[in-house]
Amino acid sequence: MLLFFRKWLTSWPVLVLLSLVLLAFIVTGVHDPFGGGAGAPGGALAKVGNRSISEAQLLKKYDQVLRRAREQDPTLTAKAIALQGGTPQVLEQMVGEAALEEFAAKAGISVSDRAVDGEIASIPAFQTAGKFDQATYKRILAEQRMSERDLRDSVRGDLLRKQLIVPVTGAVQVPSGLARPYAAMMLDLYKGEIALLPVTAMPAPPAPTDAQVAAFYTANKARYTLPERRAFRYALIDRESIAAQVSVTDAEVQKYYDANRETYGGIETRALAQIVVPDETKAKALTAAIRGGQKFDAAAATVGFSATDTDLGVQSKDKFAAATNASVAGAAFGLKGPGVTDPVKSDFGWHVVAVQRIMPAKATGLAGARDEITAKLRREKIETGLSDAIAKIEDSFSGGASFVEETGKFKLAIVAVPPITRDGRTLAASGFTLAPAVTPLLNKAFDADPADGPSVQELEKGQYAVLELGNVVPPTPAALDTIKAAVAADWSADTRMKALKAQVDAVLADTAKGVPLAQALASRKLPAAQPVAGRRIDAAQQGRQLPPALQKFLGLSAGATASLLEAKGGAWFIMHLDSITPGNAEMAPPLVDATRQQIAQAAPDELGTAFASAAAKQVGVTRNPAALAAANARIIGDTPAK
Repeated sequence: MLLFFRKWLTSWPVLVLLSLVLLAFIVTGVHDPFGGGAGAPGGALAKVGNRSISEAQLLKKYDQVLRRAREQDPTLTAKAIALQGGTPQVLEQMVGEAALEEFAAKAGISVSDRAVDGEIASIPAFQTAGKFDQATYKRILAEQRMSERDLRDSVRGDLLRKQLIVPVTGAVQVPSGLARPYAAMMLDLYKGEIALLPVTAMPAPPAPTDAQVAAFYTANKARYTLPERRAFRYALIDRESIAAQVSVTDAEVQKYYDANRETYGGIETRALAQIVVPDETKAKALTAAIRGGQKFDAAAATVGFSATDTDLGVQSKDKFAAATNASVAGAAFGLKGPGVTDPVKSDFGWHVVAVQRIMPAKATGLAGARDEITAKLRREKIETGLSDAIAKIEDSFSGGASFVEETGKFKLAIVAVPPITRDGRTLAASGFTLAPAVTPLLNKAFDADPADGPSVQELEKGQYAVLELGNVVPPTPAALDTIKAAVAADWSADTRMKALKAQVDAVLADTAKGVPLAQALASRKLPAAQPVAGRRIDAAQQGRQLPPALQKFLGLSAGATASLLEAKGGAWFIMHLDSITPGNAEMAPPLVDATRQQIAQAAPDELGTAFASAAAKQVGVTRNPAALAAANARIIGDTPAK
């Protein structure tokens, strides 16, 4: 999760929780980790070591996965992902996370609160002007409905897993001998031919009868069914509306300035380093050695301290006193210039402090800092005001308040949306167009339960909307008499396509008997095939631009013939591979090196996968298939069997 935070929170407004620092190791690596053991206890979906995974935890994680997936495809739904097998995959991810954490606990590996604090403070989303900002931190947690405990537990788990995974997967080496055969395959030369057979190669059938049109309509009613439409209304809440009500007083500016004089250069600061030892005699010896010409870092090394251990950075006197005591700080700030103090005692031991640089107080006056402070306080007030407004509205909705009451209380403009499809079509001559900025509301409206009341939904960073679902129009087939001409045209196209498919099957049957492709096509008066040649490396360089027919051609074995329906469904391809000339990797050393690098990139995933699976077996994992099936059924919307 930490790497994911750093990558996404600087460019996307949501805290997406997909957990692992090395996500692919766990999401793709824990295949059936349960090993067929006894079922998980009670209603738990799985039991990993001493911890259970409940349906509520799964649903929370599932929602997080869905939100991330929608960044790539906004039309995705919870049901669609579940139908593609997403539910057990999410559970496997959770099992992998828990297994590694349980394994770490058994091995005595732990993470301190201070380490967790440091990781959280280093997340850019929680920073303002490069520094951790408490107000921003609180706002983001509130926006994501996440408690501080949840975040800290997640970060702690990530750090534990990182301590286990990184040593296993680091510095993977791949020999050239392993990469060379794969590189050679990329240079194999494929020669053959491909025929494009459009549906227009088939004669048009006679016009269909009314009975044929009606039968085709009935058999393909789903094709002519209008999708579900939902009406809703919304009102935007954004920073601009909050900002208009925010002001910063002179007294507030003065108070902030007084509390942050160090920031504005009004307090002398010093770059310090220190050595702390338990014995006064040893401390005096260190002081004498340093004053006698020994470098501070060298003296520190004699008692086991590295430069990193001793460096304190820039400190003010008050800040240093808070970390040590007044006597230690007084000695450090009592030196007239760079040098080393006499040993001074604190609760931690005897301190020998080196003053490396002195930065005199050069205060920026209040007048010079006013604009910066005003802007900062204004931002904080806006963020706080936004969070407060959202919280108040949500609390009111929980208490039974209506959409009209809350939007009126906050003077929000209401926009009514007529029945509209998930992809933004009204299917009527209403002339309504949904504003691009609020298109995220479509998925939220379609995912909402019609029985639910109004809610607050996030659109993008800093913008929210109050949403209330209205009339739901279920999928309804269009009346045949209104689309009869279109159905007749579809019948004709379908009839021709079936005839073409029969011809394609016949050609494949002939080539399977040894008839040359050219002869099989000519005997049926079909368009001739065209010669084609290519290598996999050329295909790789073209990527997604390579036509699917060529992709399939490069996957054939010598002498094979195959067919492929054209992407738009209006033609068929028939491809035949005559020969494969082996490539010579010795002629392409850069390709061998590139292949080594690609294998090396994949190798950590393989090692991480193996480690995660081993951890799962070590701690013991069981599952409850019936509970998982019931959870999946609820996500899909089906009623689980009793």
